[in-house]
Amino acid sequence: MKKVFTNYMFLLLISFFLLGFLLAYLFGDEQSFAVNKTVGWAYSISNEAMLNVFLTISQILFIFGYLIIFLLKRKTNYYISLAHFEIILVAFYSISFKNFIVSVVLGAISIILFFINIYKSQK
Repeated sequence: MKKVFTNYMFLLLISFFLLGFLLAYLFGDEQSFAVNKTVGWAYSISNEAMLNVFLTISQILFIFGYLIIFLLKRKTNYYISLAHFEIILVAFYSISFKNFIVSVVLGAISIILFFINIYKSQK
C-alpha cells in the first residue's frame, strides 16, 4: 500500500474521482433549471454548487500534479500522501452536511497538503 501512496497517487485519485462521478450520476438528484423570461434565471447558484466546482477543480489539479510527479520519477511522502487522501475524502463527505465553511477549510487544507507533498517529493 505504501507504493500506491508514494508512486501512484494519481491513479488512486483518478479512481476516486471516477467512482465519485459514477455515484453522483447514479444516485444524485436530477434537477432541471430553466430561464424565466421576466426575471432572468429561475435559480441562484448556492454555496453547494460553488463548493462542488472548487473541489472538482482542485481534484483535477491534484491528479495532474501527481501525474507530473510520477512522470518525473519522484516519490511523494507516504504520510503526507495518506493524510492528503484522507482530507480529500472528508472534504467530499462534508458536502452532505451542507456546512460551507467546514468544506472550504477542508478544501484549503487539502490544497496546502498537496503543495507540501509536491515540495517534499524526492527521487
